[in-house]
Order: sequence, then structure tokens, then C-alpha cells
Amino acid sequence: MHTTRSAVTLAVTAALALALLATGCDSSSPDKEPDSAGATLPAREFAGGENWEKGPAKPKRGKWYPYDMLAHCGVEFARFGGRGWKLERVHTTSGSQVKGERPRGAWVLPGYMALMGPDEASFEAAGLPAMDFVPTKDAPPNCA
Repeated sequence: MHTTRSAVTLAVTAALALALLATGCDSSSPDKEPDSAGATLPAREFAGGENWEKGPAKPKRGKWYPYDMLAHCGVEFARFGGRGWKLERVHTTSGSQVKGERPRGAWVLPGYMALMGPDEASFEAAGLPAMDFVPTKDAPPNCA
């Protein structure tokens, strides 16, 4: 069987990433803020009731804010930083930087939202892939 150069490069890259994980190269530490580059964010729990975390009205670029994502009808729309956002991309090949297990049976996903650029926001939660959002003026659908 003939192996292509790109397949070998992919295999070497994957092996290197696994080796770094296996040797304990973890950027988390109690001193680091959640917005530090490469930090691992702690899992969150939804407080329930009216206590939804929605982030500030004017988020700083690159800073992760506690955020509770409504997932009753699926994760498609979000309200963050005074703007409406629509899901654009789910990173199915990479894991979340939030530690912990995915909450089971939850209509609300407790996680983190960050403004990544003027027209891009990202949401991460335990046990789920990262999700990127773009601004929208569309209204989220009403669902039962």
C-alpha cells in the first residue's frame, strides 16, 4: 500500500499532539484567568431559575465569559454583547477547552462565550465541540 506525504504528515501531527497530552502539557493552573491563552476552563453548572449568565453588554475580545446557552430547540442562535448571533460552524474535529462531562438532558448548556473578532463569537461547554457564531438580524424561531 502506498502512503502519501500528506497522510504521513497528518499521522505525525496527530502523534505529536497525543504525545504532548500524554506528557501532561496542560496549560491550566489555579493562577490563570479563564481568558489566558491556552487555558483550560472549569466546567460550570446552570444556577437555574432567572440566574442566566449572558456575559457583559460590551465584551472584551478574546475574554471568556460564563454563558448559559439555551438548547431546547438546538443550538442555533445566541444573544451576546447586545447582539444577535447565529451558529456558523461546529468544530467537530477538536474538543472543548472546558473540563468535565457534557450535561445530560439539559435545556441549558452552561459554558463560556467569547468575542473572537468584530464579527465572530465562540461558545464552548464541557463535553461539546467549540461552536462559532456570526452576527445576525434574524430572530430566533419560537419553539414549543
